[in-house]
Amino acid sequence: MIMSTLTAVAADLRGVLAELEPERLDGPDAAALLTSFAEIERLAAAGKLLSARRVESSNIWRARGHRSAAAHVAETTGTGIGPALDALATARRMRKLPSTEEAARDGALSERQLQVITDAASAAPGAEQELIDAAQQQPMSLLKLRARRAKAASDDHSVRYEQIRSRRYLKHWTDRDGAVRFDALLTPDAGAQVIAAIRSQAARLEADARGAGSTEPKRVFDADALVALANRAGSRQARRGGAVPGGPSAGGETSAGVETSAGGETSEADATTSGRRSGGAPRSPSHPDATAGPPPAVVHVRVDYAALVRGHAVDGEICEIPGVGPIPVEVARRLACDSILSVLLTDGVDVTTVAHLGRTIPADLRRALVDRDPTCVVPGCAVEEGLEIDHVRPFADGGETRLANLARLCHWHHYLKTHRSYRLRRDDGIWVFEPPG
Repeated sequence: MIMSTLTAVAADLRGVLAELEPERLDGPDAAALLTSFAEIERLAAAGKLLSARRVESSNIWRARGHRSAAAHVAETTGTGIGPALDALATARRMRKLPSTEEAARDGALSERQLQVITDAASAAPGAEQELIDAAQQQPMSLLKLRARRAKAASDDHSVRYEQIRSRRYLKHWTDRDGAVRFDALLTPDAGAQVIAAIRSQAARLEADARGAGSTEPKRVFDADALVALANRAGSRQARRGGAVPGGPSAGGETSAGVETSAGGETSEADATTSGRRSGGAPRSPSHPDATAGPPPAVVHVRVDYAALVRGHAVDGEICEIPGVGPIPVEVARRLACDSILSVLLTDGVDVTTVAHLGRTIPADLRRALVDRDPTCVVPGCAVEEGLEIDHVRPFADGGETRLANLARLCHWHHYLKTHRSYRLRRDDGIWVFEPPG
């Protein structure tokens, strides 16, 4: 019965498409037709997922000579193994999410929406209905944001962050046309810094190109910006006569700004991080790091002030990089070590005052810090590139911004102190770096 019905539906659709002449349609008719085809597509996607799930569990794919259920689905649907694996994973998750499966059977959700919802709701079942409602009322970008928030709220942010960090990579290869290709996996904050730096440089390149009459698309300037940033770093290192350092300790220094809300009426906040060289302060011509360059790129971090002070977020609080996703509060606190603070004073939902508190680390203090700590202060670490300023007692815990409470750390040791509970202290003028315990 089902097969005969589907065969008839397919035949009817072929007939409709054979007669369809889109150029003869007026705008409203074309829009109505698009709506109908989209509904059919959603229904077909749900049927495909449900039947693919049974194909996998029945092992019919073995009898058909395929190496896996995904290979069977890929051949049948004319897609690659990757999309087929995604489809099977979505289908399996739907089995444990009855409301999502019901919405799929009703043709209310696209396959992509189902992928996003089932991925998040499997980790946070309580968010299932909220995500279904969001999918039908909001664009995909907001659905994905809600899904990331739901997943982040369902587990330990620090554990998830560490899982991503431990899997970080950058791959490059040459394709068959001779073009160089890249693929990378980074933590949200690291990725946001890279994106912000590229976009900042690309905006300048695009402005120059447009002024010269270029009509190239924006994406080419992102590519040009990546090359320009690499060339600038290489030229700067060449002027110093040294090799570019590698390993986990290599990284740009960051500074952060936090916009918080006072009084507890609203607690959403923005923190800003700017990638800067060795403290971010202008260098004198005599300084070995003195280079001219464009303003630093900016990354915004939205974090609830209460969570920032507490050290972790609770239900309903947010700590995320807009457009990227949630990050652990300790990452926001690390970014706030070297910051420009703006406090948003609110009255209910209305912002009434913005108080700019200025730099937490003045230029003269920066210079003193650079002179005192030319390398990472951890005993035995000689890294001098990409050092990051750290409050020994965290700024968010009330640590004072004075020389005695500041130190310059390489990226790796800063990570250990912030995320792995290592302790930094000074004993009779000697720095001590202790493991947790």
